[in-house]
Amino acid sequence: MSPYAEALTALDTLYAELPALTCQRKCQRSCGVIIMAKLEWVRITRTLGYTPKGKPSCICPLLKQGRCSVYAIRPTVCRLWGIVGLMRCPWGCTPARWLTEQEGYAWLAMVETVSQQV
Repeated sequence: MSPYAEALTALDTLYAELPALTCQRKCQRSCGVIIMAKLEWVRITRTLGYTPKGKPSCICPLLKQGRCSVYAIRPTVCRLWGIVGLMRCPWGCTPARWLTEQEGYAWLAMVETVSQQV
């Protein structure tokens, strides 16, 4: 298995450990230009086959007709939305367990560590 494939497997394993959230898919108004780990960016651009460009409106360029076009492989910060206590969903989606702010930062750090292994 290539280092890239191994890193993606590790990334998906981390994602699977996050608390489950039943998403109503109403948060697109909260989607803006974000930062993400290099591995997440490479995965998205390879999957899409092009490099998304930010919009002057600061709306996420990955939203297509109000839906996330990369939902299955969305970056960590998007996955943390609605499950970190300080990032509660304004539409009432609740996770199986709330993460603390410290846990959220720890998840970001773990993903960055995996990303640097490529």
